[in-house]
Amino acid sequence: MTLPPAVPLPDPPKADRPAHYRLSTETWMLILKEYREGATAPYLASKWRVSVHAVRRRITMHGATKREWGDGQAIAMATAREAELEAARRNSPEAVAARLFQGLPMPSDEGEPDGGEDPAALARIAMLASGRAMRGRLWAEARALGALAETYQRLAAREGDGSGVGASGSGGGRGAALTPETAPLALIHAILTMGAEAKSERFRMDPDAGEAQPDYAIKRAYWRDWKEKGDWLRGVVFRRQALEARGEALEAALTEAGLPLPEEHSARRAARLAED
Repeated sequence: MTLPPAVPLPDPPKADRPAHYRLSTETWMLILKEYREGATAPYLASKWRVSVHAVRRRITMHGATKREWGDGQAIAMATAREAELEAARRNSPEAVAARLFQGLPMPSDEGEPDGGEDPAALARIAMLASGRAMRGRLWAEARALGALAETYQRLAAREGDGSGVGASGSGGGRGAALTPETAPLALIHAILTMGAEAKSERFRMDPDAGEAQPDYAIKRAYWRDWKEKGDWLRGVVFRRQALEARGEALEAALTEAGLPLPEEHSARRAARLAED
């Protein structure tokens, strides 16, 4: 049996034939990059007008297999995803809250009497955490912690009203409210002799926090009273200086006219002419 002669395949179009370019290493790196990213060897041979054999030879020469590239890409994406998850965990509300309370004397889980369950102590902890939040420009957290501190302060005051004042007059009950009448004299003396810088620091207001900062109303009232007292003192000094100038002018006029000066007690005159 005689087979029919083989039908010759048509030659590819001239534009698709290999041009036998001598490509640079940089150009071959571009071709291999496309291969790693999914392109086939015949497609690349047609696109860059090189032979399929040349493409496969370069793939073997440079070890540019799709498996190696795919493994590298998968590892890189997994590493990036893990970094994103870690950043999300680090910035989660729970993690932020944990950093705000780090190092503060928190109540124990077993309920041991460490003082943390006292509403006054809890108010202090919430105020400290609110201050940390303000320094970190976390305004929502600072506002929420400030409100929490006020709640605990009200609870502490309510406990104090219920426990009464001890026989010593020093508020002996746990959580008793401290008032000017029941405060220790040493504390009152320390407050009265507190320096101006210490007072300014104690009542310092954060202009960025506004009403969210702890004890905002008390601090605002203090600075309002401080301004009113300063205005009053400046008025007193002005009137005293005006009276002294008037008295000196009258004394000079009487002396110039040869008239005797009014009698004045020596101690009062010395006090009037003494330096401030």
